Amino acid sequence: MGKATSLSHMKYADDPIKSWKAVRTLEKGSTHHHTQRRTIRMRKANGERAKTDDENAQVFSTHFGKLFNNQSPLPCDPTALDLIDQGEDFTSLDDPISLKEVRDALKRMAKGKAAGPSGITSDALKSMVWREEGLSEEEESANDDTDFLASVIHKLLLDYWDSKL
Repeated sequence: MGKATSLSHMKYADDPIKSWKAVRTLEKGSTHHHTQRRTIRMRKANGERAKTDDENAQVFSTHFGKLFNNQSPLPCDPTALDLIDQGEDFTSLDDPISLKEVRDALKRMAKGKAAGPSGITSDALKSMVWREEGLSEEEESANDDTDFLASVIHKLLLDYWDSKL
């Protein structure tokens, strides 16, 4: 059997578990039984291959040192920044969140999604707030549970907002 040149040529290309095991084996080198692990040897600047792990580390360090510690200025035209449209300022984003925004956000929460860091799912919140489908806005505002939960969340958000200013 010939040598596989890519994963698609391997005999188990349709089996992702075996394919990933093969990739890990190729990355790590052979580790079967008493066979010593083969290490990929990097090419030095003079074209020779590194023979030891220390030489590999030196090649790696030199390459990335040149790549990321380049002190020469980047080829950039500072006048290009003038071409960027500054857009308008949205000062309304600086205003604290309103109770209506909280209520609207609660209504728009998707059903059946996993809980976030709080551990509370959107379904749990919605069951506390909207017990009936199709209520008008007046009927929703008359629902004490809706107003209570939205006001609690609104207060928490305002307290958090104030603590960050």
